[in-house]
Amino acid sequence: MKKTLLFIFLIASVSAAFSQEFLGLRQSNYAGIMGADLNPASIADSRFKVDVLIVGGYFGLYNNHMAFNTRKMPHWWIKSLKGETPQADAWLNDGDLDKLVSVDSTEAFKARGIGQLFELDNNNDKRSVFLNTEFDVVNFMVTLDRKRAIGFQIRHRTFFNLDNVSPELIRLATNEFDYPNLFGISIDDGDFNLTINSWIEYNLSYAQVLSDKNEHFLKAGGKLKFLQGVGSAYLNSSDLNFNIQNDSTANSISANFDYGYSENLAGFIENENSADEFSAGNINDFASKLGLGIDFGIIYEWRPNWKDYKYAMDGKTDLWRRDQNKYKLKVGLALNDIGGMRYKKGGASKNFSLNANVFDLQRFDGANGLKTLDSTLTNLSDSGIVTFDNKDDQEYYMNLPSHLNLDVDYNIYKNFYANVYTRINMKFGKDKNSVHYPTSYAITPRFDHKRWGVSLPLSYNNISGFRTGLALRMFNYVSIGTGDLKPLIAPGKDMDVRGLDIFFALRVPILYRAPKDRDKDKVSDKLDQCIDMPGTWALRGCSDSDNDGVLDQNDSCVTDSGLVRFNGCPDTDSDNIMNKEDDCPNTPGLLKFKGCPDTDADGIMDKEDDCPEIPGLPTFEGCPDTDGDGLIDKKDKCPTYPGPIKNKGCPYKSLHSIDEMGKIIETDTLLNNQTFFCFETLRASEDQLFLLVEDDGSSFMKIIIGNDTVTAIRNEKGYFYYQYIPPIEPIEIELIKEEEEILKEAFDNLEFESGKAIIKESSFQYLVNLATLLMKKPLWKIKIAGHTDSQGKALNNLKLSKKRAQAVADFLIKNSILEERIDLEWFGETKPITTNKTRAGRAKNRRVEMKIL
Repeated sequence: MKKTLLFIFLIASVSAAFSQEFLGLRQSNYAGIMGADLNPASIADSRFKVDVLIVGGYFGLYNNHMAFNTRKMPHWWIKSLKGETPQADAWLNDGDLDKLVSVDSTEAFKARGIGQLFELDNNNDKRSVFLNTEFDVVNFMVTLDRKRAIGFQIRHRTFFNLDNVSPELIRLATNEFDYPNLFGISIDDGDFNLTINSWIEYNLSYAQVLSDKNEHFLKAGGKLKFLQGVGSAYLNSSDLNFNIQNDSTANSISANFDYGYSENLAGFIENENSADEFSAGNINDFASKLGLGIDFGIIYEWRPNWKDYKYAMDGKTDLWRRDQNKYKLKVGLALNDIGGMRYKKGGASKNFSLNANVFDLQRFDGANGLKTLDSTLTNLSDSGIVTFDNKDDQEYYMNLPSHLNLDVDYNIYKNFYANVYTRINMKFGKDKNSVHYPTSYAITPRFDHKRWGVSLPLSYNNISGFRTGLALRMFNYVSIGTGDLKPLIAPGKDMDVRGLDIFFALRVPILYRAPKDRDKDKVSDKLDQCIDMPGTWALRGCSDSDNDGVLDQNDSCVTDSGLVRFNGCPDTDSDNIMNKEDDCPNTPGLLKFKGCPDTDADGIMDKEDDCPEIPGLPTFEGCPDTDGDGLIDKKDKCPTYPGPIKNKGCPYKSLHSIDEMGKIIETDTLLNNQTFFCFETLRASEDQLFLLVEDDGSSFMKIIIGNDTVTAIRNEKGYFYYQYIPPIEPIEIELIKEEEEILKEAFDNLEFESGKAIIKESSFQYLVNLATLLMKKPLWKIKIAGHTDSQGKALNNLKLSKKRAQAVADFLIKNSILEERIDLEWFGETKPITTNKTRAGRAKNRRVEMKIL
């Protein structure tokens, strides 16, 4: 057990990474993409167009159990630790470095000038060790516009936490349990915790301005993290109690342990005789499933002097100075590192319980690594001392070090700021196996210029204690710093060092610059054509006496406001022809007509065009003749069909009256003002035969014969045949079954629009079938009678019954049934066939009856 602590600590120390400290740098307004790790909202509305972090790293290790006193160090750290001088060699070998002086002996040892490792006096509280490393490579952010920015990061992070360890257990472990002062004493370490996690993050960030209301400014951002675990391990105890008899025997020991490590850690840190000597050959193999994490943050800025940062330039107003920090007070709140990754347990690691009345501590002497520790626990289970948890699912979830960042920044004067920062450890979920930050507090005065900066962070947490740090930002390309200056100045002085941290960053930034306007005319120097003389944006910074947008030296009409393209001369109608060359200066026109318009684009200008809005021909003074018959459209009664002028542009139609041998008896020509062909010498009481010269494909036509209008029907030879039918008294015809069915379907399926005389389309086919039957029986006539129910006024019902009967008749006429073959009757509500007191009865009374005669 005493070597297990050393093993886990060594794994953390050798992890290939250089996290989230960078005190004094990430709080800067020029932190760029690094500021997203403090609060992802920081990259929106930043001073950077682009910021690229080529490489950056952090290493930090602190504890609250012991401190190293540097009074006896002969040189600075590197030279002393190399031992190349006699003084350094003597210092390394005087034995003090191998001995940890307890609290009660510290003053005596220091008074005698001996001892270098001293326990800290912290009221016998639980002890902790915290190691945190980060290595960033090719991180960048890009500002998309004034309100939005994106970022991308690749980060390798490693955390090691040793928490809630009693000082007695550390004293025993560091003295290999040979510490008589603690023999026979019952010791309680009920919540001992040891956790390590190393992982790689691929981060996508997005931030946006939410509100920009002059004095009040708000932005928010988030970060999505894709996580790949490199390796992890944990050992957490509950109810750990032990009593040590001597350096090799415990009178009693009992505890419950949550224990596990990732598959790729099995075999690491074994002793020299083991087949699995320590090697980092596959320590970077990804050992977890792909995990996800998120950060989210908001930032509020109070800008009481916001008007000082607004400007107008190049024709635009209400612009923000993007190169300047505008706030008096800034408050940021971020919830970071929510999420985690899932590992499979490696080797034989699983949760277990340890319980023994008398226990030989030497049974752990061979446990120099994870495999040998597993073997030792397996052997102890055979003896009944160790009991494994059979419900252990051999997987565990390693949470990210979730924490809350509260950041308050105050602008004292110009580039001088004071920052108050609090990081609160947050734990989500019930898993004990999660790494974490210690809750910390920091106050950082800083000088924050766009090219360089100096910060002096004063910080505190319960592991590192009070620290004074230093962060330097040099031209935004190189940044270095530490959260604790003590290790840098301690060698040779009576100072206690309980840890150290250091960070660095190499960046390539592109910042926004101040707008340049040498002559103060609100035209930027890069666009100003008269850079040393105030002008206007319209003239790109030059002068114009008549305000026509033409420089005076180039203005041909310097006292008459004009246009640039005409050297200052006017073009009133904006047709690109200056007035003095424009025959129609007040109406936009064409160059070929000296500025006069041709609205219909027919090549004839409007003032010479009798039809200025319709394209026409020069022959007709600009008016059209669509059918080309020599008569302009507005005088042509048939503008789309050519015809003779004497027929008002309409084509003639000729109809011959012929005998059965085809000999022409009489011919009539249909003129424009006529509706029907007229044959005054023919008689309607005789059969007639006609031939249409300009055949239009019609099936029948109306013809005036004498004083009567008749209908002639086309026969199979293409002639139109009129047959005289002497009037007879109509009788009801007896129909065969198929004919009755056609009539019945027409009646049963006849439907009208509600309250109207409009036949529904669903009835059309049945009426067409009826018309076809009537065409086959030219001697038949049909009687159509309309009826209604008693709803509404009687007169209205009578009119509706007439209209509906007429609608059926009109449909049949349109389908080639002669009007004289149709008799109409209408009765309104006077002839019901059933009661009108029910809905069903009224539906039956609303009908159109049809009878063949």
